[in-house]
Amino acid sequence: MVSNKSYAGHCTAPEFNDKIRSCRGVILVCGSCEQHGHHLPLDTDNIIGTEIALRIAEKTGLLVMPPVNYGQVWSAKGFPGTISLSPNTLKLLLKEIICSLEAQNAANIVLMSGHNGNYPILKELARELLDEFGWENIWHFPITFSKELSSKAKSPAAMTGHAGEQETSMLLYLRPELVYLSRAANEFPEPPADYPYRPIHWKEFVETGSFGDGGAADPEYGRQLVDYAVNTTADLINQFLK
Repeated sequence: MVSNKSYAGHCTAPEFNDKIRSCRGVILVCGSCEQHGHHLPLDTDNIIGTEIALRIAEKTGLLVMPPVNYGQVWSAKGFPGTISLSPNTLKLLLKEIICSLEAQNAANIVLMSGHNGNYPILKELARELLDEFGWENIWHFPITFSKELSSKAKSPAAMTGHAGEQETSMLLYLRPELVYLSRAANEFPEPPADYPYRPIHWKEFVETGSFGDGGAADPEYGRQLVDYAVNTTADLINQFLK
């Protein structure tokens, strides 16, 4: 973890009370407990999402709340370790957290997803909270990654590869002790032709749960990906938040 100055989980109750009243708002990261092949931990989305959020907080004056470490992971059901919440359950959980933060006078609440499957749910929840309570201080900023950097990857599926070169590179940079590079698969699965038109679990066409070549990962490439995501997302937040 980069710093505990911007992490609410390391605050005492009086410290949190002072910080939430004086800061620009809070970041709530929603991640997942999900398989990431044979070489990355179940906690991958939570680690990457939280580490990026902490770096963003230092550039935006926000406070990072302890993350929600479970999410909607329907596609990866059937793989060991994957725990999936229904969209309604996830929305209800997040709503309860947000209501508590609103009651404690959070100026802004920035929802970020460390897992792609959560983002549509965060957007829908923000709309529902606006309709129900009139809260205009709920934001949903995507963590933005670089298409230019993606083109510099060694493997062709780096941009979208789950547990592939990009994700593995970022974890090699952030938490190298959790990466077992020798176990990484070089797997480029072909989804069935009807994949876009009916619900199909990855288990039906992916052997290891990886998409792409995780073994091609490099920590310096991971640093570049993380830095771009932090700077671009922080600039976006600073542009719109009061």
